[in-house]
Amino acid sequence: MRISRWILFMAAIALFPAAANAEETSDSTEDEDEESDGLSFGIAATIGEGFSVIHSNVDRLPVSLEAVPYLGWSWFKFELGLYTTLEDLQIKGTSVGRWNFSIRPGARLTPPIIPLYLRAAIPLQIQTSDFDWGFLFGIGADIHLIAILGLVIEVDTILTQNLDWGRIGFPLEFRLGVSLNF
Repeated sequence: MRISRWILFMAAIALFPAAANAEETSDSTEDEDEESDGLSFGIAATIGEGFSVIHSNVDRLPVSLEAVPYLGWSWFKFELGLYTTLEDLQIKGTSVGRWNFSIRPGARLTPPIIPLYLRAAIPLQIQTSDFDWGFLFGIGADIHLIAILGLVIEVDTILTQNLDWGRIGFPLEFRLGVSLNF
């Protein structure tokens, strides 16, 4: 299992330069288009998996799905992530691996020079027997493939109240999916 995580991590690192190159070529065509600075809408759907470090123990996180509709401009977007886990895992007496549904209101910032985006959100987690909230921070790339279709690669971490804001532990999640940009 650990080898597959490292392979996923190395693949993400290898794909980020490709994302930079793809975004660079699409930027030149967007500069010519007058509508690129206007309001845009999109939706991303990703599947994710990762690991958590709690009390120096590393455990696999549940497989999850997230749908993220967003609205904004080329450099700043408001988003509303809808996230759920597909598994229910017991991780060291915590509720980290338990089934949950989260609403993740937040924003994305895409600096003009860098082809990656920075993501911040406030996940509100509804778990089977508990409620938790926190702060999500992530970095990702939305690589435009054809017309309105894109490839999304993202790495996130969440600091939550149940994990004492990172003092007890933290999760790291890798996400891969598609986006539709209108």
